[in-house]
Amino acid sequence: MTVQPDQNIRRELSFGEVFSKTFNLYKTDFAKYFILFAVVGVIVQVATALAQQAFAVPMLPMNPTPQQASSYFSALLVSLFLLIGVIFVVDIIFSTIAQGSAIILASDQITKGQVSLGPSIKNSVSRLLSIWALSIIVGIIVGLGLIALIAPGVILAIMYSLALPVLLIEKKGVLESMSRSRQLVGHRWGSTFGILLVLGIILIIISLIFGAITGPFGIPGTVVNGILSAFYQPLYPILLTVYYYSNLARITIPSGGQIWPGQVPPAQAGMKFCTNCGTLLPSTATLCFKCRAPQS
Repeated sequence: MTVQPDQNIRRELSFGEVFSKTFNLYKTDFAKYFILFAVVGVIVQVATALAQQAFAVPMLPMNPTPQQASSYFSALLVSLFLLIGVIFVVDIIFSTIAQGSAIILASDQITKGQVSLGPSIKNSVSRLLSIWALSIIVGIIVGLGLIALIAPGVILAIMYSLALPVLLIEKKGVLESMSRSRQLVGHRWGSTFGILLVLGIILIIISLIFGAITGPFGIPGTVVNGILSAFYQPLYPILLTVYYYSNLARITIPSGGQIWPGQVPPAQAGMKFCTNCGTLLPSTATLCFKCRAPQS
């Protein structure tokens, strides 16, 4: 294990500090993040390229008969279905593991100052079904909101933007994670939207540049693109984790700061103290955000 300097987040971070902290965490353990996403990126890109070749559709002859046209469109639908299915399965398995592992890595950097890639991947894999369930439910809710009216979909996306970090860090259930995310981003809708928008624009621009560079080279280009994508893909899960802890600090740390064992202040409704380090926590907390000790 690599020993890291104290990275703990003890107060709410400003807009700029969220990005600064994100890049600092990424830079500190760049090798681990890069290896994780490079391997996953190559797997996804190669599987996509091979699937495109394996499910190629035959050419439609000139002046086709009705039977030939019918056969062509049937083959087209089958090929598209299989292609999308293969890409979806590969992407949803490996990309989900990478995203979850990166969140756990960043959380360990912030709370423990030390990270280990193997246990982070194992932890992410153990929560894979819950991650899928959360993604499906949030995706349906946000999708319906976007279909009905654009604004409700955006609001719902902001509302549940921290559900995945909650699921992995606090080890809550799917619905509990969604509710907790809503609590964390409460009264911070504008800043949450701004942070996610800026990061999204940055990632899209980088992705387009890398895609334009590697696109003309066929399968070798997809492999290179998968490797290059590892330079920027970790930023999203790291930022979500930083923003999660920033909002957690905002809603859990009182103005007086941290309280240690032996210092017994007046009781506060809905709050309790960590049994290990004495940090003031919400009464519903099952994990101390400071020392990560389980709470009863």
